[in-house]
Amino acid sequence: MDLVDRYQALYRGALLVAESADDAYRLDALERFLKPWVRGRLDRLRGLLESCDNRRELAEDTRRLASTAAEYSRLRDALFSDVHHTGPEPPWRIVEAEAFAIRAQSGVLLEQPTFVLQRLAAVSDVPGAATWEFTVIGNPSDPGDMGSSFVVMVSTEDHPGGVPVQVAKELESNRSWYQQLEYGFYALGIKPFLPAIYDPDRHRK
Repeated sequence: MDLVDRYQALYRGALLVAESADDAYRLDALERFLKPWVRGRLDRLRGLLESCDNRRELAEDTRRLASTAAEYSRLRDALFSDVHHTGPEPPWRIVEAEAFAIRAQSGVLLEQPTFVLQRLAAVSDVPGAATWEFTVIGNPSDPGDMGSSFVVMVSTEDHPGGVPVQVAKELESNRSWYQQLEYGFYALGIKPFLPAIYDPDRHRK
């Protein structure tokens, strides 16, 4: 078996790990976010062999492919536990650094929403800004619940005091969701500047 065949076998093994996690830790309304993400990620890593020039790069590429599948499996396990078990309040879980995070709250005692914050791949029409999507899923156990999604514009320029974030008034007026948006950005390593949170008169409205 030559190197190409062995690398493809590794890809198929990584895909098996991801599919096994999908089957073992079913997450209903989150499937439309997680399954496309991991398959896209594995497909991109599958193509790295074409640009691999030496043994060190090969070692790095194979490690990234294997670890992506393993980390995805652990992530699904953690999210499944967040929803179906009791314990400490679940944190925001990082799917992809600086780009994708999920907070799934426990539904054991009462139904609670799940939050998804994801940077979109499409280039923003606004210069100096990136487009994100913030989704609130009211019934995460329902695969058909598409949730409420909001476009979030985030500055890509350097701002030492916090990165300006612009959202729709509907999201800003729902303060519990708005606060979760702030927590999501912090979890991703982004310090956001959300005007309504730092408005000194916000409690008078």
